[in-house]
Amino acid sequence: MRILSIIAALTLTVFAASSCGILGGTAPAAGTNATTNVTTGSTNGQAAGAALKALYTQYKADGNKLNMTNLTNIVNLTTLANNVQGLKGMSNKADFYKEFASGLVLGSNNLVTQNNSNTIMNGLQNLVNNVDLSGLQNKANNAATKGAEALENATTIANSVSSILGLFK
Repeated sequence: MRILSIIAALTLTVFAASSCGILGGTAPAAGTNATTNVTTGSTNGQAAGAALKALYTQYKADGNKLNMTNLTNIVNLTTLANNVQGLKGMSNKADFYKEFASGLVLGSNNLVTQNNSNTIMNGLQNLVNNVDLSGLQNKANNAATKGAEALENATTIANSVSSILGLFK
């Protein structure tokens, strides 16, 4: 009975977070103006940085592995996925990337630094370009009720994000 209560509470948390927009912003559409890109880059970077920090903290606590059965990790992965989408497919990326990187430093509470920001940005860009993150939010909602097996590409996502988390020392 206690497990059912925990699952119900976690499910409600995921649904509340997704409906309130906590799970991340959306990437700007191609052709949006530079001011919007800068604002969105900073906002998305901060959210992605906070998610990276939370994932890294749990990654270290779990012995340098990303536990895909941990609902908090899945929610943080969803936040990360939603906020790195701006790194893909934008025609004028320079301002967005600069502000995104600054947001990463701020959001991660300096886990991302000036020294490692290029490496982390490359890792995030590889993640968004090479891993299917499109259904992660729906899968996170399903995982709350069905377990981690609901994440069809959980291993691919975990390996990709773990390689990024491994860059932090």
